[in-house]
Amino acid sequence: MQSLTQKIEQYPISKLSLMIVILAMLVAAQMQYIQHGWINPDSVLYFESARLFSAGQWKEALQVWNWPLYPLSIAAVHKVTSMEIHSSAQVLNVLFFGLSTYSFIHIIRLAGGTQLTVAAGALILLSSQYIIGDVLEMLMRDEGFWAFYLTGIVFFIRFYQRLRFQDALLWQLCAIIATLFRIEAITYLVLLPTLFLFSFNANFKTRVRYFLTAHSLNIFLTVALITAVAIHGELSMKNFGRLQEVFTLNIYHELTRKLLSHAIIMSNDVLGKYLEEFAVQGLLLTFTYVMIVKAISTTGLVNFVMAMFAIKNRAALLESKAFLVLMAVGIISVVNMALIITKVFVLSSRYVVGLAFVLMIFSAFQFAKVLVHDNQVNGKKHKWLTIALVIFMLLSLIKNILPKAEGYNYIQDAAAWVKTANNDNKPVFADEVRVRYYMESAFTRNQGDNWKVVKKAIDSEEILNYEYLLISHSEKRPEHEKTIAEQLPQFREVKRFNSVKAKKSIVIYQKQ
Repeated sequence: MQSLTQKIEQYPISKLSLMIVILAMLVAAQMQYIQHGWINPDSVLYFESARLFSAGQWKEALQVWNWPLYPLSIAAVHKVTSMEIHSSAQVLNVLFFGLSTYSFIHIIRLAGGTQLTVAAGALILLSSQYIIGDVLEMLMRDEGFWAFYLTGIVFFIRFYQRLRFQDALLWQLCAIIATLFRIEAITYLVLLPTLFLFSFNANFKTRVRYFLTAHSLNIFLTVALITAVAIHGELSMKNFGRLQEVFTLNIYHELTRKLLSHAIIMSNDVLGKYLEEFAVQGLLLTFTYVMIVKAISTTGLVNFVMAMFAIKNRAALLESKAFLVLMAVGIISVVNMALIITKVFVLSSRYVVGLAFVLMIFSAFQFAKVLVHDNQVNGKKHKWLTIALVIFMLLSLIKNILPKAEGYNYIQDAAAWVKTANNDNKPVFADEVRVRYYMESAFTRNQGDNWKVVKKAIDSEEILNYEYLLISHSEKRPEHEKTIAEQLPQFREVKRFNSVKAKKSIVIYQKQ
């Protein structure tokens, strides 16, 4: 172990960074290969919007997806390379993750990391069970957000350390692009420059000047936006996509409406009259617990623990200004999580990745310290624990890139079976948007969840016009299969495709 760490420390940092980025892009390509065309339901919307953009149907494309940078990027790759829309998205996925990885390790370097710290950070990133094992394979706008979110942090740290105007502009440009992938990035764009106002080692005038410099491009674009709305009377915030969600006079009402309505339910149906006044506090405590659990699971328990030790030992491990920026980014990420869970009562782990990146950067410094400490201590117990930690991460990396378990592509398998069996091209009903995509059917957007689509078709008797039905079922909702059997006796089950562990399935019914 000692000789290996010494070789890493002596290896040229530029070559090491290049090797890590190439490895990361190969991992991203492998993730695309092993999932054999599997996509997230949202990907169908992105692909359809990209197809319409590439055909010049901009208005129709915006109706499908009104926050268009990701579909536009896919369409651009499609136009330049002549590859299929799906393949174009896969190429973008690899490129975005390459940029994300480069920025991730560059942040480590700006924070005072050595070659060993960079290598430790790369291993932590590539062994992540959630970011690599679950999300990277999805063809979604998240990867674009990651790339420009992390690159924006690079330039903000550089601006905070060196106070160069070009870094301030590049930070804002990257943050704006990240916002055009995911609207949540706007909180970093707006709030992160306030860090300068708390830099008490400078006088107030200097702090305000750098705060405004970090907002210079934002101020210019805001003035231009207000001017455009004022000059063109027909323009309003509705013409600017998801920005209307942020720039609304009812933002407090929008954020608290669901919280207060659920608090009333909790007060009446759960707590009772003696504890009813604690309903809001109870929900907020629940939200806090969910946020902590999500942060740990998304980052990884081992990485989370190492990050906490790194924060504790920050004076010895991290460059002070970079640490302050990363802490500010982490706090803003927590604010984002709190706003999302309060507004919609959902907190997907995808919304926690911004915080997870920061914690993983911190954990890289503690991991490197563990590896260096192993070289200085002769204790067998410590040495074996260090080796076990390295092996654990390597096994996690290997697990990420191994072929998927049987049942992973059950939706595609169901679509392929019907395409083969339906030689006469008789009408096929599918409640799942991805099934329709895999069958190359005309694009239609689901209005509500899959079961609502089925119920609507049953109630209107439209479903009787089809030869085949492909219905999504879940072990949590066994009553749905009973409903099909009772209300559609004209159809019989001919094939069933189960997901991994058979928790979900696509059942194929054929008219008798």
